Amino acid sequence: MEQAIEKNTVFRYERKFTVSSASRGEIISRIKNHPAFFREIFAPRQVNNIYFDTPALKFYRDNEIGISERKKVRVRWYGELFQKIGSPKLEYKIKSGLLGTKWTFEVQPFEMKEKFSTAFISSVLDRSYVPKPILEDLKMLSPSLINCYKRTYFLSADKQFRLTFDEDLSYYRVATFHPNILRKKEQENAFVIELKYSEESDEMANLITSRFPYRLDKSSKYVNGIHLTRIKKG
Repeated sequence: MEQAIEKNTVFRYERKFTVSSASRGEIISRIKNHPAFFREIFAPRQVNNIYFDTPALKFYRDNEIGISERKKVRVRWYGELFQKIGSPKLEYKIKSGLLGTKWTFEVQPFEMKEKFSTAFISSVLDRSYVPKPILEDLKMLSPSLINCYKRTYFLSADKQFRLTFDEDLSYYRVATFHPNILRKKEQENAFVIELKYSEESDEMANLITSRFPYRLDKSSKYVNGIHLTRIKKG
């Protein structure tokens, strides 16, 4: 049965720090000793994404030049990268400035292998009863990047602020027209902190971020991955 498009109208803020000048231990210590009393809410896990883009990499370029209204399209799952995946999700991440929301659709289980092709993942999505308008949109897109990272989750004592800490970031370029063996490139000495909260909590957000001695930025793992696997020389 085809899934309905249930557009999430709840937007939340996402603010990010990319940190390369501090150790993991120092960052975790600052999180756990923050006045907001952040505590881990469940076990860390590996996050994996297959990102989709246009042939001209429109989503990448929109983010690079700072277009306010933009989107990301990805298939996400947790655990090992190469495995039989039981509950993958197709996600449309819609951004308007610092505010964002997400539409999520169930995807048929599939086995992720080191030899990857765009035709394979397209066939998986075609079998997934994704809404027809979404399938039509996907026909204009193709996989452009795979990434994975380890994520640790924290929640403030008042439960208004969720914080994630990402490490071990790695990326794989995806060939468009033929299967290829995925070759990993790592983003060395990089950690990403993301603070997520509702519109109602925005007035308090500066108090939270001001206690971290790191610069807020518009860092995007997708942009960094494209740069590392396609743009960066050497």
